[in-house]
Amino acid sequence: MTVRTRVSIVLAWAAASGPACQQDTTTESTPTLAIHCSANPTSGPAPLTVAFGLDIAGAVGTVSVAIQYGDGTQGTDPAARHVYAAAGEYMASLTVSAGVETARCSLPISVAPAPAPTPTPKTANQPPHATFKTNPATGAVLTGTAPFSVNYNMCMTVDPDGDQLLFRMDLDGDGAFEFRGSSGADCRHGVTYAVGTRTATLCVADVDCPSWPLCEDYQPLHAFQCRSYSVTAVP
Repeated sequence: MTVRTRVSIVLAWAAASGPACQQDTTTESTPTLAIHCSANPTSGPAPLTVAFGLDIAGAVGTVSVAIQYGDGTQGTDPAARHVYAAAGEYMASLTVSAGVETARCSLPISVAPAPAPTPTPKTANQPPHATFKTNPATGAVLTGTAPFSVNYNMCMTVDPDGDQLLFRMDLDGDGAFEFRGSSGADCRHGVTYAVGTRTATLCVADVDCPSWPLCEDYQPLHAFQCRSYSVTAVP
């Protein structure tokens, strides 16, 4: 676009014998291309998303924009956000062309290293959630007619930390654990009682056992959780 400015110049001559005269002339003034660019933010930790702004004044003819982000990538849309993925110092430049004129502005972008992730606090090791079941299931006192068969089961026990489990059972009431181990076969046992009353005791604990299922000789991580049953077989 060309701006025309009309300038009137009055030329006057004094003549004794003739009138004064006036002459009009025209001059042309071409506007100058000017741009202003901005970035927000100009600094921050990676990955840093930056929004660019561009104001253009005095453009004549078709306008084109070329952007060098300073990290090896280019663009043509000043309204597009750009992500600086890596830490470093960058110089973004925006070049505007309009007709025969070109204007350029540059913006420094400073990207700091990404902050180190916050480590997840390590929780203390937890004891297992012990589960004791019997069949028949009549609570802590089991009574039946001899021969009286009872099945004991701790296989529903789970450990929140995924530790191996160590089971032990004293089912005849003599104070010695005749069943002891960590396999699926060790968490359940059945016994048939003759006439009489005795106390059956079941226990479970968690162990750090690299040689599973041979865990009997490893020290438990937590104290054994036990439950006792009074078992009576009547004639």
